[in-house]
Amino acid sequence: MKIYEPGLYHIYNRGNNKQPIFLLSLDYEYFIELCHKHIEPRCQILAWCLMPTCFHFVIEISDKSLERIVWGGNEMPSITNGFQLLQSSFAKKINHRENRTGSLFQQKTKAKLLETVDCAITAFWYIHQNQVKAGLVKNMHEWEYSSYKDYCGWRESELCDVIKGKNTLGLSGVDFETGILIELTEENLDTIF
Repeated sequence: MKIYEPGLYHIYNRGNNKQPIFLLSLDYEYFIELCHKHIEPRCQILAWCLMPTCFHFVIEISDKSLERIVWGGNEMPSITNGFQLLQSSFAKKINHRENRTGSLFQQKTKAKLLETVDCAITAFWYIHQNQVKAGLVKNMHEWEYSSYKDYCGWRESELCDVIKGKNTLGLSGVDFETGILIELTEENLDTIF
């Protein structure tokens, strides 16, 4: 993961060979638990979504996130270490339970600096629409493993700071309960990957 400066980032990864990473509902819950432990203390999570084969976050990186640490003989930003710990801890548990070996995730987690607020809004809507576009559900509010319900006010936020997300992204006036779908173009999506 290449993160060199503070700002808003789209962080994402998927299963090795596009295989599922979440096999049971308790896998999603365990991943969220690990996010509380390894990611939340290192950055502000503004939005997130977990899908059977991938995960996506919009996070705000601060100077604290970039503090250099040494892990396994390598020096890296704290946030990079957090995502490495998250994925290795999760993979270890899944591999043990499923009696499998090898990589669960693709080797390199991606981090894309969202250079403008428009890019960040695109990433926000992309990660909340992704499960609908993938045919997993018909409406964004039907998917349990994203921050969309948090933004609707239908549950207490698990991982993200909804107030900060609305303010940072300029979404304070949006009525999320109506299930607004912002149409995303290929040009928009090129700015977040």
